[in-house]
Parts: sequence; C-alpha cells; structure tokens
Amino acid sequence: MKAKLLAAAIGAAAIMSGGNSFAADLGGNCCADLEERIAELEATTARKGNRKVSLTVTGWVSSQLYWFDDGIEQNLYVVDNNNDLSSNVKFTGSAQISPGWKAGYVMLINTQGPSSLNAFEDWDATKTNPIGFGGDWSLAVENSYWFIQSDTLGKISVGKQSMAMDNLTIFADLSPIASIFASNTVATFDGFAARIAVNGVDSGTRWGAGAFYCGTIGAGIANDCNGTRLNGVRYDTPAFAGFSASASWGEDDYWDVALRYAGEGGGFKYTFAGGYAEITDNAIVGLPVNDNNRWQIGGSIKHLGTGLWVHATYDQTHIDDVGPNPPHPDLKGWFVKAGWTGRVWSIGDTTFWGEYGGNTDAFSDLNTGSSFFDGKIFGSQIVSNDATRLGLGAIQEIDAAAMSLWTKYTVRDLDFTLANGTSGEADTLHMWLAGAVIFY
Repeated sequence: MKAKLLAAAIGAAAIMSGGNSFAADLGGNCCADLEERIAELEATTARKGNRKVSLTVTGWVSSQLYWFDDGIEQNLYVVDNNNDLSSNVKFTGSAQISPGWKAGYVMLINTQGPSSLNAFEDWDATKTNPIGFGGDWSLAVENSYWFIQSDTLGKISVGKQSMAMDNLTIFADLSPIASIFASNTVATFDGFAARIAVNGVDSGTRWGAGAFYCGTIGAGIANDCNGTRLNGVRYDTPAFAGFSASASWGEDDYWDVALRYAGEGGGFKYTFAGGYAEITDNAIVGLPVNDNNRWQIGGSIKHLGTGLWVHATYDQTHIDDVGPNPPHPDLKGWFVKAGWTGRVWSIGDTTFWGEYGGNTDAFSDLNTGSSFFDGKIFGSQIVSNDATRLGLGAIQEIDAAAMSLWTKYTVRDLDFTLANGTSGEADTLHMWLAGAVIFY
C-alpha cells in the first residue's frame, strides 16, 4: 500500500506541475513529509486479510573449517554446523487480537548438507560410502507451528516444534551465543569412526553411535537427548519472579516438562534449568525399545565484574528394553565449561574457555544391524563404556556485523568392556574447528 500511495502522490505532483519532470527533483527533504503522512495513513487505516499479520525474517549463516585425525586418517573439510544449528531462515508472524493477546506462526527452514554432525571419513574399507563429508545440500523444515499467546496466561503452540526439554540446558549457558555453535553439548563428531581394530580390521563403530548416543528420548546426541522436533502441542508460562515453565506432548507418544530460572544479584548473573521426559512408544525412530525416561539439570553463573563464568549439566536416561537383549544400565552424561568474557578490542567481546564432559554406557552401535542398544564390537556385546571429551576454544565477536569468529581444539576418548571379558579403547580422535556465524 505504501508503494502505491507514494507512486500516486508523485504522479499527482507531476500532473500539477504542468508535465515537468518531477523525478529529477527528488533530492533533499522533498519526500520526508510525504513518507510521514503515508505512514500515519497506514497506521490509521484498517487492513484486511493477511495484511493484519506482520512478517519478520531472521536467521543466520554459519560455516567452518573442520580438521580431524582419528589415528588412521587425517583430513580437512568445510562444513556447516550440526543440522540443528545449520544456516537457516526463520519466518515469524504475529497479529494483535486484543490488548494482551496475540496470535502468530513460526516457520524455520534450515540447510541439510555437509555439517559437523554428519561429516565422516572414508573409513569403510570397501569404499562404499560415496562422499566422506556428509552428502549433498538440501533444505528441510525444522519448525512449522502456530501459536496463541497471552501476557498473563502464557503461550500455546501447535505443530512441528521443539519440545519443552529441547536444548534445555544449552540455552541456560551464560557464555556468548556463539559458544553454542563452537562448543555446544550436541556432539560435533557423530559420524566419525571410533578406530577400534583387531588384526587390521576396523570394528565399524562410530563415535555418535558407539559412545555418545543417549537413548531414544527425542533421538538426540550426547547431552542434548531431546534434540528432535516433533508434531506436538507445547505450553509455556509467562515469566514470574525469574521462573518460567513448559510442558509438551508429541507424537508418538512423548511428553516432557521443564522449569527455567534466570536472575541477577550480588554482582552475579545466574541461570538454572531442569526437566523430565518420557517416551512410551518408540515409533519416532522405529526401534524395539519403549518406556524410556530421562531427567536433566544444568545452569550457569557469571561474575559481572570480572567476566568469569562456569556452565555445567548432568543428565540420566533409563532404558526399558523389551527386546531379547540384556537389560542396560542407565545412561549418564555430564558436561562442564568455564571461561572468561571481556572487551579486549573495541569491535566486540572476546571469550576464552575450556570444556570437559563425559558419557557412560551409551553403547548403541547402528552398524551391527541389531537392536538399537545392542552394541557389539566384533560380535561381542558391549557391557559398559566411558567416553570423554576435552576442548579449548576462543571467540571474537564483531558487533557491527552481528558476527562471531571462533576457533576450537578438542579430543575424544573411548574405553569399553565386552561381554567376552575383553577391554579396550579407541584411538583418540583429534579435531580442530575454525569458523564464523553471521546473524541477520
């Protein structure tokens, strides 16, 4: 409407000027008053149809260099971030229903291609893997839902979306947002082979499947075990005295609850998050396991005067295996990250951090063709395992460009015990990442 009104006004001015060219005289402040009048007119005019709903487009683009040494192969890739955090575009709309009430929608489309989550080396001796760096590019709908929100009663959302516990403790992290890309608890090495060899034959076990997978609760990775988006219903309360809560249900059949807190006092800023999830029908991933449940807690504390901060999480998943396999111990995961954020350059904050985490008994092995948690190495059942990860990193923010640069070095280790009494370990996986994210 604005463009049409502006064109009409210009046309009318041209006619009244006796046909003289008006376009040559559009400099200076000639149109400033006209723009203001058009804006006022639009603000007081009742709009019809979809014009009642606003539209905001946001997102980010991110990519990184990705070097690895798994004990046998070394290589360097250029990849996006893991699929949940890959480059994307987000469409958000809202419309005011009445004072304190609004309705809207969210659609998030992200890239699916070579990423830090699905990159892998050509470890198959038969070379049947056609591409070692994660496959071709495509687009995927990550979120698509509508919502109704009240300032006093909260928000209800329906459609494909994150459940209440998705990224629960990741977003309780008080370090810079870019550290979620560079150092999140979601594994960035899922597809790589855990080099476990006997007589020169590789076991075929992958790090994500053999060491850090945390159950079928939401089909997540490492300490973000509720990472999948489901078709479901979610309710979020308004914030009250720093507290907020969420509850959700998703197909088929998953439910969870979560509690969050954020506060500041005594020179400190702090956050807390905790939640519980249960799945009673594993049709989400089509696996013969049901009635799994999981709980997680985590939080951060930051000293505002010095810029020092620490972030920690702990989670535990119970597996009720109804298949023919032996019962499995609970899967446990923990993660600690600590660092400093301050202004070294005028362009933006600088952050240095270190991290250490581990997972126990996450011994699935998707390459055996057996039950999801029936992990085997050379035909012998894995009865226990410990996987750890250690890393150091740095981030430089560039405020004027809404951009962050990072670099990180990390190592992964895996120890295991088999049912035949054999104990062993995988070759240490070394990785170096350097990349950037720019928000829009």
